[in-house]
Amino acid sequence: MTTRHSLCAALLGLGALLSSPAPAADLEARVIVKLKAASPLKQAQAAGRVQSLGARLGVSARLLGQPAPDLQVMQASGISSEALAARLAQQADVEYAVPDRIKTIRALPNDPLLGNQWYLQAPGITQPAAIDAVGAWNLSGGSSSVVVAVVDTGVRFDHEDLSAPLLAGYDFIADDLNSGDGQAGRDADASDPGDYLSSADLSNATLRNMCGTSATHASSWHGTQVAGIVAAQAGNGLGIAGVGGATRVLPVRVLGKCGGFDSDIIAGMRWAAGLAVPGVPANPNPARVINLSLAGGSGCSSAYASAIAEIRQAGALIVAAAGNETSPVEEPASCPGVLAVAGIRHAGTKVGYSSYGPEVGISAPAGNCVNILSGQPCLYPFVNTINFGSTTPAGNGYTGIHDVTIGTSFAVPLVAGTAALMMAANPALGEADVMARIKASATAFPADPALPTCPTVTSDGQCNCTTTTCGAGMLNAAAAVSLALGPLVDIGVSGSTVSGSTLTLTADSSATLVSWQWAQISGPASGSFGSASSATTTFTPPVAGSYQIRLMVTDNNGRSVSTDTTLSITAPASSGGGGGSTDPVSLAALLALALLAAFRRLRR
Repeated sequence: MTTRHSLCAALLGLGALLSSPAPAADLEARVIVKLKAASPLKQAQAAGRVQSLGARLGVSARLLGQPAPDLQVMQASGISSEALAARLAQQADVEYAVPDRIKTIRALPNDPLLGNQWYLQAPGITQPAAIDAVGAWNLSGGSSSVVVAVVDTGVRFDHEDLSAPLLAGYDFIADDLNSGDGQAGRDADASDPGDYLSSADLSNATLRNMCGTSATHASSWHGTQVAGIVAAQAGNGLGIAGVGGATRVLPVRVLGKCGGFDSDIIAGMRWAAGLAVPGVPANPNPARVINLSLAGGSGCSSAYASAIAEIRQAGALIVAAAGNETSPVEEPASCPGVLAVAGIRHAGTKVGYSSYGPEVGISAPAGNCVNILSGQPCLYPFVNTINFGSTTPAGNGYTGIHDVTIGTSFAVPLVAGTAALMMAANPALGEADVMARIKASATAFPADPALPTCPTVTSDGQCNCTTTTCGAGMLNAAAAVSLALGPLVDIGVSGSTVSGSTLTLTADSSATLVSWQWAQISGPASGSFGSASSATTTFTPPVAGSYQIRLMVTDNNGRSVSTDTTLSITAPASSGGGGGSTDPVSLAALLALALLAAFRRLRR
């Protein structure tokens, strides 16, 4: 049983990837390249663009795929991805070039132990971090019209608790060795064949170098676990209940034996949102929420940033794992516009392994088993849908009795499922509205006097969360759905944006509002409101600068929400230059000079 879901070995193997670089002869570069709009190469076919760029740099390059119509994945031998990306970025017609790196799943399964779905219950004295999904279900049962894409290892379609909510999905793993499904390239089968790494696999030098490890590991069935947290069928008398109720799940397979390349993940994310991916049929079921229980590396590359901007424009909310490295938030959760999720213990403090930082938007339970160090059972694991095969598929069942499942991977679907409930409760909500209301409804972090305050951590990574390290607070599903039912309101702005002038601010909403409260949240100086409690008011900013205005409204059902707007105020324009001056002293001086000149002319 100790090797059934031993993903720890795979995660530890990442150290070998970082500390033991491959010999130059074994290097295989993979780089995502975007050309500038004015590049003459834009007119050539993608393969021709890649070959031309390679010839220019003196390397033999080939096209691996296209995550988007204007992106190419270039492969070249004998050079590292970082070196090739750096050389490409120096080319005048290249907009950006970034390494096509591997991302790995962010769960930490361990030995089999008994557990239950404590994290879905109402918060209590012993587990204040529980999200109260039970309370949320009283407000929203979810909807089959809301789709959550699980961008992961694929799923087991034959699992008894997932057959109802699962849609067909797609497999985006382009590399056949990493895929391990016996099918060539990308295909319409999103089922998980198992992401195990065997001794036979490792005898292949190409795969071994790709994975960056010489250690075997069993299949994780990670996508099946994540899908179960989102939408395992509730009320069917079987197994567990997913957070999202009647929500449907779109499985998008991007992670294989070695994890997943950025190019596959980006392609899968875009397709999930309904965007075009070359060579792949259009997605008939675009997702409103994209669940990314994966992470790796730091920063946010241009490739992810541009994809995320497109996906948000298409209306999808992206929820991603902060990471399990007790370090800064990893990519893609580190990217702007992503709702990054950190992991907390049942007590509400940061769980030791969770990454953290200012990019985090919300925290949610991630499971913790510190007590197993003393030989005791794990008290706070996740109970997930699972397949029991150690390599290839076998029987289906559930974790918790025979497995420990913890990690920020499992905090993410709690947030994604909550977002789906919110969208079902109020279909008019946009992705930015949902993100804002999840944050606004969060429960404040508790403090344990025995722990330091983040970012300072104990030897095992624990600390008391703050809003600058772990997001707005602890996920509260019931409060989030309640807030989702509140009115949508925008702030209309009209009038001059010059300091000293008066602007008109209007509360725009289709709901029946009964109260309004205007306030200035920030700015270079205090402005004045005509009325702080009416649907339309005036605001006079005294000096130039950026002012943040907040409007709190209440509808006729007693539900209150707030919305913010930023006013960019400029200083009055000067009439200086060749047109003279409005300064009285300057005018007087000019008049005196004119009189003096006239007097001199008269004396002649």
